Amino acid sequence: MKNLIIFSTKCGASENCAKFIKKDLKGETDLINLGTEKCSDIDSYDNVIIGGGIYAGKLKSEIKDFVEENKESLKNKNIGLFILCREEGDRAQEYIKTNFPEEIAKKAFVKEHLGHGLNLDRLNFIEKLLFRIVFKVKESSSEINHDGIKRIVEKTNLSFNN
Repeated sequence: MKNLIIFSTKCGASENCAKFIKKDLKGETDLINLGTEKCSDIDSYDNVIIGGGIYAGKLKSEIKDFVEENKESLKNKNIGLFILCREEGDRAQEYIKTNFPEEIAKKAFVKEHLGHGLNLDRLNFIEKLLFRIVFKVKESSSEINHDGIKRIVEKTNLSFNN
């Protein structure tokens, strides 16, 4: 069983979550950060887990582009989805529905909100200013949902046994 975790990150939280997921998955697992590298082939993977942070209500474009370009191949995979955002509950689940194509979101065996994280050191001056003024954020923070990570791992590992 081969796993692929596809993510994109701006502030590092998505990358941290992808690494946490990888750590406990059975089988061979590859990580690809679409912000720094391309994913040329998903055909050799059984499970594909896709995720990233939500900024202004949207996933980063490289995630959306990847899903759109690989939609037909993804229909034949076990798909897991995760997002990171400050919103919780129904609002976070709504972001999953609005940021992934309907057929991909419906097919996903797991859909998790993994909390949020913000590393101000990774933002440019304008972005820092925006976060400080609009969101009243004065320092970096991280609230990762480790229970959500555990659910992704458990459900992915179940497919390893089937």
